[in-house]
Amino acid sequence: MMEHFHHETIGENWFTYPTLYTSMVDRFDSPAKFVEVGVWKGRSVAYMAVEIANSNKKIDFYAVDTWDGTSPETDPSNIDNLPELQQNPEWLYELFLSNIKPVKDYIIPLRMFSLEAAEQFEDESLDFVFIDASHDYENVKADILAWLPKMKKTGVLAGHDYEGEVQRAVDDVFSSFKITVPDHRCWMYDLNKWEND
Repeated sequence: MMEHFHHETIGENWFTYPTLYTSMVDRFDSPAKFVEVGVWKGRSVAYMAVEIANSNKKIDFYAVDTWDGTSPETDPSNIDNLPELQQNPEWLYELFLSNIKPVKDYIIPLRMFSLEAAEQFEDESLDFVFIDASHDYENVKADILAWLPKMKKTGVLAGHDYEGEVQRAVDDVFSSFKITVPDHRCWMYDLNKWEND
């Protein structure tokens, strides 16, 4: 069994949904396809990859991000800027690759925008998609609408930071009673429950 290492070495402590990730690996049989949209430094991706490795299941796991940072992180005048990104535009991607090295064989990076990545997949081809990219209303709604057709009828579409503009976008796409909150600050739409009635 591979030991988890995400909490020791990788990025900020924003990963609040290990129970959800473990449950998705348990839920789906081989072969399966998972996607995480909005990867940052790879903490949650590393957790999922270890779970996949330990499951001995055939799960293709795609990690979608530009790794270019957002405007606050690249703007020299912003207090939240990352000088490393200003000095080297490849810094974040290189850090991600370094962070996932122990589980790199279980992860397929897709370095592109979310909507562009969604176009790489056929409709009804994905089992689990987790959205944690841009957090403004328009982008969250666009992400949901882009990835929803890609889900199998038995799939799960979920995301992080179910509050503020994210919550408003989620609730506008789905009726609120169709959303469950399985882990701290997450939302989940189970197609098996709502699409197959």
